Amino acid sequence: NTLSSFGNSPCCSVTGALSQGDKEYDDILELNQFDGLPYSSRFYKLLSERKELPVWKAKCEFMDTLAKGQFVIVSGSAKTGRSSQIPQWCAEFCLSVQFQHGMVVCTQIHAQQAVDLALRVADEMDVNIGHEVGYSIPLETCSTNDTVLRYDPLLERYGVVILDQAHQRTVATDVLLGLLKDIALQRPELRVVLLTAVEPVPKQLAHFTGSAAPLIGLESPGAGEVVHNSTGDSYFCSALRLVLEIHRSEEEGDVVVFLVTAQEIDLAHEILCHEGHSLSPDLGELLPVAVHPGQPGNLPILGEEETGRPRRVFLTSSPNEDFFWAVSSIRFVIDCFCGHFCKHYMCIVDFLVPTCFTVPSADLKPEATQCHMKFQNPEGDHFTLINIYKAFKQYCNVAKWCQDLYLNHAALLMADALRAEITDTLKRIELPISVPAFGSRSNTLNIKRALLAGFFMQVARDVDGSGNYFILTHRHVAQIHPLSGYGAKSPKLGLPEWVLFHEHSFFEDNCLRTATHITPEE
Repeated sequence: NTLSSFGNSPCCSVTGALSQGDKEYDDILELNQFDGLPYSSRFYKLLSERKELPVWKAKCEFMDTLAKGQFVIVSGSAKTGRSSQIPQWCAEFCLSVQFQHGMVVCTQIHAQQAVDLALRVADEMDVNIGHEVGYSIPLETCSTNDTVLRYDPLLERYGVVILDQAHQRTVATDVLLGLLKDIALQRPELRVVLLTAVEPVPKQLAHFTGSAAPLIGLESPGAGEVVHNSTGDSYFCSALRLVLEIHRSEEEGDVVVFLVTAQEIDLAHEILCHEGHSLSPDLGELLPVAVHPGQPGNLPILGEEETGRPRRVFLTSSPNEDFFWAVSSIRFVIDCFCGHFCKHYMCIVDFLVPTCFTVPSADLKPEATQCHMKFQNPEGDHFTLINIYKAFKQYCNVAKWCQDLYLNHAALLMADALRAEITDTLKRIELPISVPAFGSRSNTLNIKRALLAGFFMQVARDVDGSGNYFILTHRHVAQIHPLSGYGAKSPKLGLPEWVLFHEHSFFEDNCLRTATHITPEE
């Protein structure tokens, strides 16, 4: 049994034993201790690649620290391998004690990251996704009772809890850190691992016990070259021109471009696709890849068998470098903004806003606008969305009804599923649920307060009474979008002094989209 010595010496990993076994017993098939099946040839190929990652130099130190203490913090930049390798080592640790204290859970900020990491780790461990390695994201769970390592946002009966991207200060991260501190006092057998891209300050190291937790620093790999970093007004065009210059230079390496909004990602993708067709074939293919953080879908990883590999240009608005953990070919980084604001969206509103309305042809736009005006609510655009959802439920989720009113049936179904999941969660944790009294003053006030709690960074004020809204966070001046319930109004009718908005389409038209009137009293 290659794992028998693991309990005595955590440094002796399953993979280390396998390497020795290969040399001495070439005719004996090594069995995977997680599923009992022989290892595939791909496992050994991936293993040799994994051992080249910077994190592997710290494996013995990590395993010893995990065995001896309750807390361990690992600090290392992107592409060190910490997010993919350390969860596997934690699974080896739990296996060495027969999972008597539970399995391993690794939290991720974005659903897409959870899925991509789970798929990668299952491949490296040579097991099936959904069995020994799984994940759980909103509306989708891919795991069984036999799962030993899961990428999951929940905390329940685990032996090792790994909090990845601990440097990303989100509400969920901070709440989980507080819960772990309390739970660890009651469960001394629980192991807590924090993975961070930056070295924690002394106060953070002492968060759990009052004294400094063990810190393991990883060597940084060769980082991508930051070729552009700008916050100027022309950053978007400059960034795209630079992408084309890089491609014409014929230097090897993929490119990642950090943009500001989802609209910029899609627009940049469209422009680069168009420009790519006019480039000389001798330069090779330019392949733009739109990566919207938090949305399902995997990064396209091209196989080794492909010849003449295109240059990929990853377009994203995610401030988290770990999103590109599996893309070792990235050499150029174009960062178009330095200040990233953490935005904590309300699930249903976040899904409805960008996708609720379909985009008709130009000749049908007036008709679509008239249809949408039927749902307008004087309290604001967010309440208009509520009217649409209520009507959708009233008409029994009928697709034909959505089509006639130029509404996105799939988006409304997803919003309904999200609402059901949130309701189930509230019931499970025994929080009271009251029937909403839509239209009442108290309900309207409660909704606005809830919106402010989630969108407090997205507030603007009409500074001159003519519709020029000063955005408090980054001091831009913008106007309300014409399709907003306020957008069609003349200033004489009285635009709201203060608005809470869902989105600022800075590059496209400098407009505030999905706005709702608020007052300081609220």
